[in-house]
Amino acid sequence: MAFAPERSRDNRLRYKIEFSNSYFNLSGFFQPERFAQIIFVVLHKRKDMNHNTNNVNKLERLIPGNTYHIFNKAIGTDKLFIGDKDYSFFLKKLDRFILPVADILSYCLIPNHFHLLIDFKEIEELPTKLQKQNTDNPDLLLSKVFSNFFNSYSKSFNKAHDREGRLFLYPFKRIIVEDDEYLVSLINYIHRNPVHHGLTKLFSEWKYSSYNATLSGKPTKIKRDFVLSLFGSKGEMITFHKENSFSPEMEKYVFE
Repeated sequence: MAFAPERSRDNRLRYKIEFSNSYFNLSGFFQPERFAQIIFVVLHKRKDMNHNTNNVNKLERLIPGNTYHIFNKAIGTDKLFIGDKDYSFFLKKLDRFILPVADILSYCLIPNHFHLLIDFKEIEELPTKLQKQNTDNPDLLLSKVFSNFFNSYSKSFNKAHDREGRLFLYPFKRIIVEDDEYLVSLINYIHRNPVHHGLTKLFSEWKYSSYNATLSGKPTKIKRDFVLSLFGSKGEMITFHKENSFSPEMEKYVFE
C-alpha cells in the first residue's frame, strides 16, 4: 500500500490512498528491489531540484502550508541534552512554541543535536496574535518563532547547568519536503538516527524519538494518524523501519 500526494490550490500536501505494489507485493511481503528503485528515483529528483550538498546551509524559505525537515545542533563539542530532564524540557518548549504554528510528524533528540519533521499550518490557521504581526513576510515570522524557541530553551538549559553563552548553531538548517516517498524515507531516517550515531543497537529502545509514540495508543502531540497513513498501517511502519537502514546515498540529502 502506498500513498501519492495531491496538491490543493493552497499548495499544501494532501495524500490519497492508492492500492499498489510500490513497497509490498500482493501477498504483503516487502520488496527490497522495489524500494531501491524508488530511493534511486527520489534521490535524483531531489538533485534536480538543487537540494544537494552544494547548498551547505540548506536555508529554505519557511512557507506556511509546507513540510520541512528541521535540524540544529549544539555549538562546538557542547551538548543540548545532558539528562532526562533536558529532553523532557525541550519537548515542553516544543509544545509551547512550535505546536501553535506546525504539526509535528516525527522527531529525534540525541545529546548534541535534534531532527524535526514538521508541517507548517496555513497563515489563517496560525494564532491570531501571530497573524497580526508580519504575514507579509511569513518566512521572517516563522523564523522568529524558532528563534524564540531556541532562546527560551537555551536560557533554561544554561541556568540549569550553570552555563553561559550561545547553545545552538545559527542559522538552523531546514529543507522543504515535497515528495511523499521521500517523506516516508525521512521519517525512517529520523527514527533510526540514534543507531546511526552508535547510541543504541535498537532504534525502538531510544526514548527520545517519536517512533514509539507513533505506534502507541496513548495520547500524543505527534500527528499520528497522518504518519501511519503514509505507511499504510502500524504493521507496515514497523516492517519498513526494520527492513530499511539508510543508504549512504540518501545521507547527501539529509542533515548531520
